[in-house]
Amino acid sequence: MKNAYSIKVALRTDKILQSGECPLILRVIINSKQKKIDLKERINPKFWDSKNSKAIGKGFGLLNNKLDKAKSDLVTYCSLKESGGIPVTFDLIDSYLKGKDDNDFFEVYDDIIASKRLKEDTKYKYSLLRDRLKEFKKQIFVSDLNYNFITKFDAFLRTKNMMGDGGLFNHHKCLKAVINEAIKLDKIEKSPYVLFKFKAVKQCEVFLEEFEVLKIKDLKFTADEKKKYSASRDMFLFFCYTGLRYSDCNNIKVGDVDFKNGFLKIEMIKTGSEITLPINSQTKGLLCRYIVNKKSDEKIFPEITNQVLNRNLKKIAEIAEIPKRITCHVGRHTFGSNLAFSKVSIPVISKLLGHKSIANTMIYTNSNLNILQSAMKEFNYGNKS
Repeated sequence: MKNAYSIKVALRTDKILQSGECPLILRVIINSKQKKIDLKERINPKFWDSKNSKAIGKGFGLLNNKLDKAKSDLVTYCSLKESGGIPVTFDLIDSYLKGKDDNDFFEVYDDIIASKRLKEDTKYKYSLLRDRLKEFKKQIFVSDLNYNFITKFDAFLRTKNMMGDGGLFNHHKCLKAVINEAIKLDKIEKSPYVLFKFKAVKQCEVFLEEFEVLKIKDLKFTADEKKKYSASRDMFLFFCYTGLRYSDCNNIKVGDVDFKNGFLKIEMIKTGSEITLPINSQTKGLLCRYIVNKKSDEKIFPEITNQVLNRNLKKIAEIAEIPKRITCHVGRHTFGSNLAFSKVSIPVISKLLGHKSIANTMIYTNSNLNILQSAMKEFNYGNKS
């Protein structure tokens, strides 16, 4: 059965650029539904003849030839398919577009990321998302990006058990950002995330108590376990000792540490803030094991990805018989929570963690049950004895 369709060059007057120009498109209508194909050309509306679908005035000969060819090529393609008994559908139009570079989502993705001035840890998130998308589907076209695609990608991530809820949220957050940017560039008509909703996970409230940190510190590995997990264990302890994030720990160089005066001076990757962090003898001892024969511009810790480190920490928790889901961020949370339990003031903890807002630090008091119990222990009405 044939479908009623029309193909016309049109001006998108609903998208006016700062120059006053509007994008030119091929408007394909099939059974009263339409699809817009960006022709990568712009023109001021005053030079556009909407009735005849062409530019008017001097100097537009080449443009009109290009527009006519774009329309003619697609019309010919559809006519040949229709004559072969294949009805004209939007899937058929997509198959035509799939031969064009501007419909390759990975190319669009790479161009968008390359145009952004992203910090290293943010680049890593987008790089990881790209790997996941490639694993999900080796070739993705812009026209594939719909609600059905997003739901299947979400199911793929969950089925593979690749990450926790936090990682899942970050993947959707990054993909949504890329799609929104592609919409601004007229690569995508609308975002599938209008219909697909995802929620941010609650901030990590898991932390280790002092005896649990010591269990990990004093853990006796077998020779094979030591080779696999020793560096991961030490990096986690470093998080617990300093409250630094994985991204900061991963970038610390020998020259960043003033061993004589007991300070670590770094620029935090996430916030861009420079902090001077006092370090104690316990932290110095740990660092000293990794700086032997290293130059001041060399990184202190070995290169271990966040994903591998979290996987190793899960195994370390099993070996130490700690029934908690330990991740890199648990180390930072452990640092803040135990400082709060030690009656260190919230403003001081906030300063040590590099928080820009003290409100971000309050979670470390709210999640430590020992602090809450201590606060309520002496609280009563009437008899204060």
